[in-house]
Amino acid sequence: MADPNNISQYKYAAMSNLVLQHDKRFSTRRNDEVTGDPESLAGRINIRDMGSRDNRETAPKKQKKTTDFKGVERGSIMEGQDVLEREQKKRKRREPQQFRGSGILSAADALVEGLKYRPRTLATRQIYDLILTTTANNLGDVPHEVVRSAADAILETLKDENMKDFDKKKDIDDLLGLTMGSKEFNELVNLGKKITDYEGQDEDVNMDDEDAREDGAELDEKQGVAVVFDDEEDDDGGGAQTFEVRDEDEPSSEEEPEDAEAANGEVTTNGKQAEDPVEISGEGEEMVIDGNIDTESTRREQKSEQNVVTVREIDAYWLQRQIGVIYTDAHTQQSKTQEGLQLLSGVLENGEVKPLREIENELMELFDWEHHELVEKLIMNRDKIVWVTRWRRAAEDGIARDALERQMVAEGHQSILDELEGKDDDDAEGISKPKKKIKLDLMDIDLPKGSAGSAIEKKEGALVGGLQPKRLINLENLVFDQGNHLMTNPNVKLPQGTTKRTFKGYEEIHVPAPKARKDASERNNMPTSELPEWARQGFGTSKELNRIQTKCFPTAFNDDGNMLICAPTGSGKTNVAMLAILREIGKHRNPETGEIMLDDFKIIYIAPLKALVQEQVGNFGKRLDPYGVRVSELTGDRQLTKQQIADTQIIVTTPEKWDVITRKATDMSYTNLVRLIIVDEIHLLHDDRGPVLESIVSRTIRKIEQTGDPVRLVGLSATLPNYRDVASFLRVDPDNGLFHFDGSYRPCPLRQEFVGVTDKKAIKQLKTMNDVCYTKVMEQVGQHKQQLLIFVHSRKETAKTAKYIKDKALEMESIGQILRSDAAIREILEEESAQVMDRDLKELMPYGFGIHHAGMSRSDRSSVEDLFADGSLQVLVCTATLAWGVNLPAHTVIIKGTQIYSPEKGSWVELSPQDVLQMLGRAGRPQYDTYGEGIIITTQSEMQYYLSLMNQQLPIESQFISKLADNLNAEIVLGNVRNRDEAVEWLGYTYLFVRMLRSPGLYSVGAEYEDDSALEQKRVDLIHSAATVLEKSNLVKYDKKSGKLQATELGRIASHYYITHNSMLTYNHHIQPMITPIELFRVFALSDEFKYIPVRQDEKLELAKLLGRVPIPVKENIEEPQAKINVLLQAYISRLKLEGLALMADLVYVTQSAGRILRAIFEICLKKGWSSVAKTALDLCKTAEKRMWPTMTPLRQFPTCPRDIIQKAEKIDVPWSAYFDLDPPRMGELLGMTKSGKTVCGLIQKFPRLEVQAQVQPVTRSMLRVELTITPNFEWDDSVHGLAENFWILVEDCDGEDILFHDQFLLRKDYATAEMNEHLVEFTVPITEPMPPNYFITILSDRWLQSETKLAVSFEKLVLPEKFPAHTQLLDLQPLPVAALKRDDFKRLYPQWERFNKIQTQVYSSLFTTNDNVFVGAPTGTGKTVCAEFAILRHWLSPAKGRAVYIAPFQELVNQRLADWSERLSEIAGGKRVVKLTGETTADLKILEKGDLILATPTQWDVLSRQWQRRKNVQTVQLFIADELHMLGGQGGFIYEVIVSRMHYVALQTENNMRIIGLSVSLSNARDIGEWIGATKHTIYNFSLMCDLYH
Repeated sequence: MADPNNISQYKYAAMSNLVLQHDKRFSTRRNDEVTGDPESLAGRINIRDMGSRDNRETAPKKQKKTTDFKGVERGSIMEGQDVLEREQKKRKRREPQQFRGSGILSAADALVEGLKYRPRTLATRQIYDLILTTTANNLGDVPHEVVRSAADAILETLKDENMKDFDKKKDIDDLLGLTMGSKEFNELVNLGKKITDYEGQDEDVNMDDEDAREDGAELDEKQGVAVVFDDEEDDDGGGAQTFEVRDEDEPSSEEEPEDAEAANGEVTTNGKQAEDPVEISGEGEEMVIDGNIDTESTRREQKSEQNVVTVREIDAYWLQRQIGVIYTDAHTQQSKTQEGLQLLSGVLENGEVKPLREIENELMELFDWEHHELVEKLIMNRDKIVWVTRWRRAAEDGIARDALERQMVAEGHQSILDELEGKDDDDAEGISKPKKKIKLDLMDIDLPKGSAGSAIEKKEGALVGGLQPKRLINLENLVFDQGNHLMTNPNVKLPQGTTKRTFKGYEEIHVPAPKARKDASERNNMPTSELPEWARQGFGTSKELNRIQTKCFPTAFNDDGNMLICAPTGSGKTNVAMLAILREIGKHRNPETGEIMLDDFKIIYIAPLKALVQEQVGNFGKRLDPYGVRVSELTGDRQLTKQQIADTQIIVTTPEKWDVITRKATDMSYTNLVRLIIVDEIHLLHDDRGPVLESIVSRTIRKIEQTGDPVRLVGLSATLPNYRDVASFLRVDPDNGLFHFDGSYRPCPLRQEFVGVTDKKAIKQLKTMNDVCYTKVMEQVGQHKQQLLIFVHSRKETAKTAKYIKDKALEMESIGQILRSDAAIREILEEESAQVMDRDLKELMPYGFGIHHAGMSRSDRSSVEDLFADGSLQVLVCTATLAWGVNLPAHTVIIKGTQIYSPEKGSWVELSPQDVLQMLGRAGRPQYDTYGEGIIITTQSEMQYYLSLMNQQLPIESQFISKLADNLNAEIVLGNVRNRDEAVEWLGYTYLFVRMLRSPGLYSVGAEYEDDSALEQKRVDLIHSAATVLEKSNLVKYDKKSGKLQATELGRIASHYYITHNSMLTYNHHIQPMITPIELFRVFALSDEFKYIPVRQDEKLELAKLLGRVPIPVKENIEEPQAKINVLLQAYISRLKLEGLALMADLVYVTQSAGRILRAIFEICLKKGWSSVAKTALDLCKTAEKRMWPTMTPLRQFPTCPRDIIQKAEKIDVPWSAYFDLDPPRMGELLGMTKSGKTVCGLIQKFPRLEVQAQVQPVTRSMLRVELTITPNFEWDDSVHGLAENFWILVEDCDGEDILFHDQFLLRKDYATAEMNEHLVEFTVPITEPMPPNYFITILSDRWLQSETKLAVSFEKLVLPEKFPAHTQLLDLQPLPVAALKRDDFKRLYPQWERFNKIQTQVYSSLFTTNDNVFVGAPTGTGKTVCAEFAILRHWLSPAKGRAVYIAPFQELVNQRLADWSERLSEIAGGKRVVKLTGETTADLKILEKGDLILATPTQWDVLSRQWQRRKNVQTVQLFIADELHMLGGQGGFIYEVIVSRMHYVALQTENNMRIIGLSVSLSNARDIGEWIGATKHTIYNFSLMCDLYH
């Protein structure tokens, strides 16, 4: 309310603001009115502008070839930039896709067209919520803006005092398309009366109250300060006038608020605007639909050219002079100049580059939000101002200038430097001026011919490697926000005969069906009899291949090259895949016996949807059954065991599932057998799921090139313009493997009709769409007597649309045209309608209408399908499931509305190209029709997109950048990428790389990369940026200097569970050691996967109800999206019913992701070793999977358990453990159901329980060996337990806080049901001092709630071994050079080495310069063999020395040493003989006599040395080397112990100075072993396992 005492509110300025408020900060005053006097144009025009309106194109620069791809030509550096700019502007104009937690006054509502009312107070907001909810319930499943628009219209009707209630109800019924009950209408009227702030909305356009200011703040926060220089103002540099010069044919912004969208539908024929309602393009002419407004862009280009500053104009003080024009104070000038230069450089302290928008805003702030013309000039010439100013200031200092010039070249500013040095360059006028270019059709570029299968090869040394990153790129700025809706084609060329008609509220464009063309050279369809006899079975009863299959046959069946087949939906591409499959089967077929080696190959068929996967499994399974080939489905719903995979030859899967499988190196056993990969619908690269396809194809191709495995790739796609790019990506030979077929190859050509609704109000659009739908039904069914399919996008909408058309037909008395006059058919429909269960279908069927969606019963759906197939039903309204699952064609297909709800985006989005093509694929029945008709009813702004899509003029782009970081992490985890250079090479295999080469401007490849022919530096910067993001999330370790990349445990979890890096960062931050289940639910809700899910206005009431019914408290307010996600998960577990399509879709999306997210959270807790959190997280996983709370009875986990037993069990308060001790009578008594005791006891016996016993034995003072004996104590039932049950073994400390050890234990059915069903599990755990009283061992079931066995292991009587001395410290010595060996023949033993490692350096003195006994304990792989060689060389320094003996516990080691030493040591010291013993005494005695160095196993030496007193050759041994001495404690260790003791005894008895050298891994009791072999404390070396040899 206004304050009555505030007089200032009545002043003119305050009151005029209520009518119009203009922000004077953004415009200059017009104080020079036109007087008619002549004026000078000096300074207003530029000589360069003369003739600039005549946009001639400059000759294109010679394009460079990339070094990485044969066959992909590098586009101009600006190629595609105009497209990027246009799309970004369109996005700014269009309604933002979502606003999390959008309230009534959210920006989303602000952008709904034509709203008259917005609530101003909290009370009216709540009332309005109720009106919205009522409207939403009556309208059904429609986008939020339609509900908002309808509610606004309803309120307008309710507030109209000139109307009676009867008329109001009639209007509202008409608006909602149904008859509202009088009770509900009365409630609406009462609610309308409570809206007290409706009056005054019209005048108060700006709503200058508190709420509106909040609204504004929300807008500003989301979008930055709305400083738009180019679009509105047309200032001419110096002048203060703000007149706008507009071309005659350009609509003013006042007349046409959505000028670009309106122009999307503008049709021109040969450059003239279509004026008549019906315009038929002339003979041989093409119609062009232009989505661009040329005049505006021309004007902007001229304006931007005026602002270009040449390098010669800029000196060291140019910026200060520019600022001096505004600020006269010298001190202010100086400080603003310094700050301005710093802002223009755009680099933060940490080296990150600021976005341009941010720089722009900060400059506006610097100049007090005025002088935007200066800011525009500075932004446009930013690089030149920064670098030239620095260069001029450093001009006197030669060294500084040279360093700066090097930096300029490195940063990509060579052109500025050239201009400074006076070199002529195309860019001399300014690098920010967009280059003119000749537009090339990608199809005009001829790719060089290549050999089959190797269309693209990497040249030797193509990548420079080792490049350092130059900049950190913000990857999010490069993501195409439009996703699969990225419209990269401004002009659509439509075939001749295309017509356009304009009606009230909508316009139509008709595209005629293409005429089938056949080349004279084209061969006739190939009969299947020409196939080899064995291959004909694959085609069943088919007599011939169609045109497409005939053309592809030679390559598909007779060649192994990669293929890409682009053809319309329904043209038989799958049979080309079949030919490739038969080719592969034929390679593994024995031609004589006809036997197929089924275990030698696997074929992978990747289809985008589960429905398609199931269809192909059925199709291929039936056709390949005669060959004994098994086809299996592998999706998120259907898992396969290792055995099932081994038995399967063809695996049909989704891209995501195959990506997960190839991400895990554990499944290599069968992925290595893959010989053929078929990727169906590969044009989905343009879709949001495109990155997955790019990831699996690039991973496969890189693996093929690295391993040489013969894997063939076959891509199947819809027709698209840039098919050569996709072919380059798939490494297809353009001459032999690339097949492109246009719409004329469709078995039934498609006549297209596009209806664009021009109404701006959302509710009117909906009404117009319904009316158009009715018109089309009457036209097709009534006049042409054709059957019709109408696709809508929600289940409720099927019945709603059918009823609307039926009611309107009854009202218009035209129902007779839809109903068949045949009495028999009417009778059939009456009978069938009596039998169906669906209420809506029962009502509609007698009128000849059917509905079909997944929510109907199977029998109802079958009935509708049969009736439509035999022609009884004329009109079938259905959802997209019919297009995918059931092949039910009709002459005409209507797609009513193109918006579908996407829970992932949290809003209604445009249909994916895939869905549209699939639906229209159902138009036309080849056996009856000469053509099919497809009608798309959409809004006018979207017509351009669908025209492009349906006329093969929508180039497909790469969406890979949106998932670059996550896919890089997957490759690092897999071990495919170990450093930055390998990652750069990997990026070269992606479709993103192909498109970056072709359209650098579209993918923001700046001018600084112009000379980077293979875009290697660009790729380095992208990888560096992605790796930095991953490092921040703790998913990888990244050494920026060396480029080394190393996976972490968190990275592995993220890769295996498909979790985004942002989610992992959230989990890492929020999951703490003592977190409660309440907090865990909250962490789940914070996942990045759900970031777009909003809280819609019409859902709040239902969510508030749910909030009161869920068991876990939710801290957040219901306005917050986290609260909604939390509530949805709990509602799913509690099995609560929900209303509304959007809410149900959100629930499905949340719960589909819940399984993997919760499992990932559980693994994170395990890896961190937090016991209580890990158990809570595992319980949460099981809770979500079983849809039951831990407080419920575990009997719920048995699907067969009767409901009354469950209810009784939950009423009595008896712990679960007590149930196991009861017999049936007592159980019946406990539950109060005497007859059910036996049933319950039977179920409890099947509940997984394990009995555990543990034995503990200390290995050292810090390590315990635990041996668990696990015995299953339950009855195995296949229907309940399957083939195996999974358990987790956890060892916790005495406080139960930390996990000391964890492992999985898989109990297989075969072993659980065997007689000896005890399972032994051995592992070691650490133990600390002082010794804890006990540890806890817990065994938890992975799937069953409350299946837990806990055992306390007491250490009361445990005696630890004595303390051992510490390990030998690895000294930081200078590595010993090989030259220290002095003798040339010794040095020649190590030709590749310059120096020895740290361990060899430290023991060298004892081994090579003394004759002492030495023990060396060091980790495997640290060069202990070289230590043995030191002792041997020392031994051979004096020629009179006796024999040397080398003992190794395994024959393999002896053979290995012999092969190495006989080659290397035989030339030493005048020639030495290296021999090995055979085990036969006589032969060994002779070998012993001849050899200088004898190699043997302990057993062989034992036989010879037993009678040492009688064998002189044993007594003369003077060097005895015992390798792998740690095997003393292993099997057969006693023999080893005997011979070492014996040789020590021989040395003492004969006093021949025998030297004993012992080599082993690091030991805890090394001193005992060393002293035993006669080493002193100075010659016992026992290095730690952790020692680092190289740092």
